[in-house]
Amino acid sequence: MKLGRNFTNTFVLDKLSKEDQNKVLSGEYDLFSMNALGLIKFKKDISSQIKLAKEFDLDHIELDGDVPNPYPDFSKEERKRVREEARKEGISLSLHLSYSNAGSSVCSLQELDRRKAVELQKVYIDFASDIGARYLVMHPGSAPFYMISEIYLERLEKALVKTLVELGNYAQERNLLLHLENNVAFDNIFVEPEKCIEAVEEARRQGAEIYFNFDIGHWFTRADCGKDVPDEPERVMEKIPKELVKELHLNDYVPKKITFHPPLHLETGPLKKENLKRYFEIVKKLEPELIVLETAYKYLDQVKDRKKILEEETAYIKELMRNAQL
Repeated sequence: MKLGRNFTNTFVLDKLSKEDQNKVLSGEYDLFSMNALGLIKFKKDISSQIKLAKEFDLDHIELDGDVPNPYPDFSKEERKRVREEARKEGISLSLHLSYSNAGSSVCSLQELDRRKAVELQKVYIDFASDIGARYLVMHPGSAPFYMISEIYLERLEKALVKTLVELGNYAQERNLLLHLENNVAFDNIFVEPEKCIEAVEEARRQGAEIYFNFDIGHWFTRADCGKDVPDEPERVMEKIPKELVKELHLNDYVPKKITFHPPLHLETGPLKKENLKRYFEIVKKLEPELIVLETAYKYLDQVKDRKKILEEETAYIKELMRNAQL
């Protein structure tokens, strides 16, 4: 089983000029400004991400194709270079498709919008194919609060399945495995694993090879939308059919503070060590090919201590995986 990362914003600071780095470290610029200044630079430098993967003894990196990103503008030569470097270093690749802006229209009830979103995602799938990626991850799209009714939800699911079939077949032709990932609760739809599984299974009945990537941290956001998070929340994964699993995202969430992807070893969210022990026992039964960590930094002290935090978290997760004989 491979262990990888989406590095999110954890090393964006290193792509800034010295002047801008000092402004971030002094608190003059907040972390949103740090991301605005350096995120595209970090995403573009895939070589540095491969080097980071090697440094942290990882097998895989997941590139973040959400807006903003530089990937559609990569030349054929740049794509070939990424493919060759990743292969040389023994690092496998996946791509998270765009899920905001136009990318969120994959389940749009307006067919014109849905088709445009599909066309957009195909651009990213072509990029993933060109760099030799194996896995793709997409979100189910979002819907406004006034569409949260039974009839609307049925129509949204129908539109999503249509997209899954089109993109799943397109990906399969390019030797890529497409995954549907559950939304955060603030997207209003496709938060619960059951609804995502329902859409995936319908797409598979229509001939597409689609998988389900369960993001447990996304599921925890239900706590800020009036739903409970049980004492042993990892047991929700027992609902997932094994045949739908190739890749899983692992991250946490801090309810009430609305903090996404905190470092797992700090135990600030629902996933304490005992929970993660049970999580990996369930994972062992599901037999995924890949687990992707998605830690992100929300506080300045984390950015200042960026390398140590990831070193400690990686060691923590690797120990839990060894204990589970993964």
